[in-house]
Amino acid sequence: MCLGFPGLVVAVDATGATVDTEGRRRRASTLLAPDLAVGEWVFVAAGTVVDRLDPDEVAFIRATLLAAIAPEAAGPRVPVGQEERHDDPS
Repeated sequence: MCLGFPGLVVAVDATGATVDTEGRRRRASTLLAPDLAVGEWVFVAAGTVVDRLDPDEVAFIRATLLAAIAPEAAGPRVPVGQEERHDDPS
């Protein structure tokens, strides 16, 4: 499974773009968005810029991803087969 992430374009050249995501810079293909400019927010998946984003979309995606990886968001770990069942009438 591949997880996409939002980032800010910090450099563009003939072969792609450099995108800053949470302080980490990554190279990304611009094949699907060849006219990108420095300063644009983008969504990167599988090493490719797949969409442009507005700042509100970036804030929503970041909050969702950070909540998903936060330890308290995961809840307690329950072994497979020992999950609580809510459909049992007894």
